[in-house]
Amino acid sequence: MAFLAVSVSQPRLFPREQQLSCAALEAARSVMQKMKPFRAEFVQQVYYDEELAVEERGDLLFVEPRMIRWTYREPELKVFLLDGDGYRFYEPAARQMTVGSLKGRRGGWIWQLLVSSDPNVVEACPPSGKEMILRDPVDGTRFRVRLDDERRIVRVEHQDAGGARHVYLLSDYQPRVEVGSDAFTLDPPPGTEVVNMDAESP
Repeated sequence: MAFLAVSVSQPRLFPREQQLSCAALEAARSVMQKMKPFRAEFVQQVYYDEELAVEERGDLLFVEPRMIRWTYREPELKVFLLDGDGYRFYEPAARQMTVGSLKGRRGGWIWQLLVSSDPNVVEACPPSGKEMILRDPVDGTRFRVRLDDERRIVRVEHQDAGGARHVYLLSDYQPRVEVGSDAFTLDPPPGTEVVNMDAESP
């Protein structure tokens, strides 16, 4: 299998001269920069009224903040690809693939907030150096982020507009991995419904 070349002189996640006011954020960015491209296992949980309603497991491949692959493996296979300004979400069991663009999207995602140059994204930064709260300056969503002793992200939590609490647990990091040439390719079988979230309603 062919692999994408990964250069040791790859672009930095954020400007070198940028001054950070949060030790936890600075540490997390530094570790991400050193590890990428990396893989990690994840558990995604959704709570309603503090009751666990959904739990899914899988692995992610992080190449850049806008180049990430989430592969859900339990309870069923699903693949979410973020590639540049576009995303694709393939659900084989439903025979459906959703596509869309980040352009014009209200609000951000945690990986984009982590490398944002906007100083207003940091709402709280306890002196422990292992926790922080990042606030999306567009829609106000607050992300509670926890780091391990090596300053890798191990937990992210936020609440959506409907009141559901989302928790993401990350573990088993594998740094500087090889990225297969087909890692960001999706080729669903004939008959798969494609839903374009950017298409105008008739």
